[in-house]
Parts: sequence; structure tokens; C-alpha cells
Amino acid sequence: ALDDNNLTNRGGKNYNYFPSNKFSIPVDSAHVMSLGFISEDEAQEMVDAVEWTVTDGRGTPLEYVLKNQLAVLSILANNNWERPVYFAVTTGEDAYIGLQDYFRLEGLAYRLVPIKYPAKKMTVIQKNGSKAVIDCNNPNMIGGIETDVMYDNVMNHWSWGGMDDLENGIYMDENNRRMVTNIRLQMANLSGELLNENDPERALNVLDEILRGTPQQNVPYTNVLMPVAESYMMIANSDTLKTQYSDLLTNEQKQRALEEAKALTEELVRQAEESVAYSLSLGPEYYVAMEEERTRSLQVCDRLKRLFEYYHPEDEYASELDARLDSLKFDIENYQRNIVDLGSINF
Repeated sequence: ALDDNNLTNRGGKNYNYFPSNKFSIPVDSAHVMSLGFISEDEAQEMVDAVEWTVTDGRGTPLEYVLKNQLAVLSILANNNWERPVYFAVTTGEDAYIGLQDYFRLEGLAYRLVPIKYPAKKMTVIQKNGSKAVIDCNNPNMIGGIETDVMYDNVMNHWSWGGMDDLENGIYMDENNRRMVTNIRLQMANLSGELLNENDPERALNVLDEILRGTPQQNVPYTNVLMPVAESYMMIANSDTLKTQYSDLLTNEQKQRALEEAKALTEELVRQAEESVAYSLSLGPEYYVAMEEERTRSLQVCDRLKRLFEYYHPEDEYASELDARLDSLKFDIENYQRNIVDLGSINF
């Protein structure tokens, strides 16, 4: 019991303490299966115990716990999986106390389940156009996704609060727009997982719902939508690059996905070009201050270009993106060469 672990500091004040920051919750598989939130397929992945280290948002083991964290530990110690335990996607990883490997996304909340999900993977398009899949700590993905539950929540139960109403209009201030980032990210994750499950039709429905529910007119597009553009590219796939689900969609569906992929890519590339152009209009001091933003803009253009070249190598738009990226790099190099020649600044 926590009350049995007690320390007295030099000032005479008593402190309760845990003898370790590592914890374990036993899992009775038969009991858990009787509760119905784990499917037969998932049952094969169930662990004998949920084991974790209490950490902060950066993964550093904690040397103390706050009252809110203690409350979570108390719930976990006494719940025995009888009631669902959810963590909101908006709270940040400090609130997750290191349990992320056991999170299952079901909408805008993660459900704690007795399944340890593997490390997330990210697709990388290399310079030669080949596609590599690598392990990574993808900040946009935590744990696993219950696609059936989340798809039903997203498509049938979410209320958009008027942001999807273009006729009557609604003002989305900066705080609301920032919250929409989470909606777009989690829906993009759902669509990506549906593609992994060889379900492109439902994946396409989710992508369309992202654009319908969070229209550009009310919530301007940002780089958060890059995974959405990529998923559209994958669904549209070219004749020279057949995917495992190429024959699961009609030509009309794939053509519409390609049009959406181009429209999104064009908007994100245009934003990047405008950002670079603005930095090039500034004097050396302010130009240098925008180095991080300029680098990010080039990375966005480069990744979108490589993705489009990979999925649609025969499309003329791929060559256009390549030329525009080269033009951006040339303008940046020319600006820096002129500054160095003038002796204004050293790079």
C-alpha cells in the first residue's frame, strides 16, 4: 500500500512514495474476452500483463507523480478492465504516463487495451524513386486503430459544429483552427490504416469526409494534410504501379482521387512557394531568421514531388513539380550568392 511507503525530509514533512516507476497490470484473457471489446483476431495479440514505465511526454522516466497521474494509476489498479479507460488525443503525452503502446484509437480518444502495438512505420521515397518502409516514431500515430469502430464514429456520429456549413458561414478563430488539426490528423491515420487493411473504398470515403467536414474556406489547408494527399495518390495509383487494391475501385473513383491529390498537392506547394518568395524579398537579417520555415517549405515540396513521381510517374504534373522545386532551389542559391558577394552575411 502507498501509505506504507513513507519518507520524512529534513523539515519533518512526510512524503509517500512508490518504490519504483515501473508498473504492471495483470490481464485475465478469459475475463477480458467476456467483456467484448477485444475481437477474436485481436485476442491473439493480447498480453499477459500491461507493463510500462511512468514517463513524461518526452519518454523520460518520472521521479515523482502529480495528483492527476496518481488518480490515473488508482483507476488502473482497481478497474480490472470492467469499464473503458480513454485518453483524449488533445491532452498531450504528459497525460499518457507512458501507456501509449497500449492505446487503440477509436475517434478523438485512445482506449487503453491489453494489446501492445508494434512500432509505427513510415514510407520514404528515395532519390532514385524507390520506396522504402522504415521504423519511426511517427508523432501522428500512437498505438493502434480500431478501424470499424472509428469509421462508424467518424462517418455516422461526428457533429461538425457548423464548420462544414459553407452557405451560412461560420468564423473559425485560431484556437478552433488549431483544434481541427487533430481531427484531420486522426482521420488521415484512419484512412491510412484502412489502406493497410486493403479497404480503399472506405479509405476514400474518410478522405472525402475530411475535405467536406473541414473545408478550406473555413479552415485553411496546412501541411497537416500531406498524408491526405499521399493517400489520395495511393488510391489513384497509376497503370505502371499496381497496388494490391488496384482492382477494388472503379476508374471513376481513381480518377476523382487523382484530381483531389493534385488539388491538395498544388495548394500545399503553392503555400511553400509563397513562403520562400516572401523570405527572398527580405533583407539578410530577416532572411536568415526564416531559415527553418524555408527549409520546411523545401521539404514539403520535395516529399510531395517524390510521392507523386512514385505513384504517378507517367503524369506530366510530376515533371512540373520537379521543375518548380528546382526553381525554388535556384532562387535560394542565387539570393545567397548575391548576399555573400556583397559581404553582407556569411552562410
